[in-house]
Amino acid sequence: MTIRDILTALVLLLITVIANSFIWLNGAATNPYAVLILVPMAAAMLLLPFRLAWLVIVVGVVGQLLQLQAPLPTHHQMDTHYRAMVYGQVFAALLLGITLHLLRIRIVRQQQAIRALHQRQHRDEQLVTIGTAAAQFSHEVATPIQTIQFMLEDVRQRYPNDEDLQRAEQQIRRIHNLLLDWRQVAEDVRTNRILELQVNELVQQVKDALLIVRPDIRVMWRDDEQPGCVVRADRTLIPAILSLLHNAADAAPVDSKIEVRTEVSEQSWRMTIRNQGEPLDAFRKQGLGRELLPSSRGVGAGALLSYATFERFGGIVTWRAEQGYTVTEIRMPIEVIHG
Repeated sequence: MTIRDILTALVLLLITVIANSFIWLNGAATNPYAVLILVPMAAAMLLLPFRLAWLVIVVGVVGQLLQLQAPLPTHHQMDTHYRAMVYGQVFAALLLGITLHLLRIRIVRQQQAIRALHQRQHRDEQLVTIGTAAAQFSHEVATPIQTIQFMLEDVRQRYPNDEDLQRAEQQIRRIHNLLLDWRQVAEDVRTNRILELQVNELVQQVKDALLIVRPDIRVMWRDDEQPGCVVRADRTLIPAILSLLHNAADAAPVDSKIEVRTEVSEQSWRMTIRNQGEPLDAFRKQGLGRELLPSSRGVGAGALLSYATFERFGGIVTWRAEQGYTVTEIRMPIEVIHG
């Protein structure tokens, strides 16, 4: 409710009171122009918040009913007719208010749906751009990786026991395996291949991957063992979870712990990530995961991709501030397999 709304309501209330007073002084219920009081009522329902709009309508209805208390300059047999006119106008005012109220609710919902559709379309365009760039990058980087492998093999023949060379070979093999994994993930997405991932195995895979990729992160895990619970998703789910863990680690102060809790409740699997650091402001919390948000640590592409991944499998990820911590919560629907 803004100052503009209040001023508009005061103007419409003043018009309604003046119109009712004029009608009172000019025939009251017998005045055929009393129906014009419906105009400021309709304007109020179209322009004002619902509370102020209904205030104008109530004032107008009360003013119409007060016309019955004015002396009628007619014969007694016409009183019933004029009373029926007033009651009809009251009924019309209430019907107009209810109708416009429902129409405004429907319009607001449609506008919200259109806004959400535009936002999702914009996000999908960003995802396509990111995916295209990633595919181009993986294609371009494959050739130099193979060249480096051949060069290392030649150097290995000359220096078979060099430890630095061994570490370099390990890193190159790791990059090569990551490219192969990425291609497999891309193939799964292209063919829409959905897997049944055991919740316990999924958590263990995330732990193992995080230990290999980010051994510097101190994570305190609190797991709720739930055998027989599966999540239906493809291979992109684990990278999406790892991306959120990376973001939490990057946002946390050095040498601080990240708390990760997993549990199953109400037919859904939930992972809660708590990390210290600068809390999210309202703007970033609302837009994070839905659009690219440039900051000192990046543009939020990881959160955007993760959000889209969880949404694709019926899940959701949310962010909130809680007692000096930033809390990232993942929810995914699960199925319970017996036997």
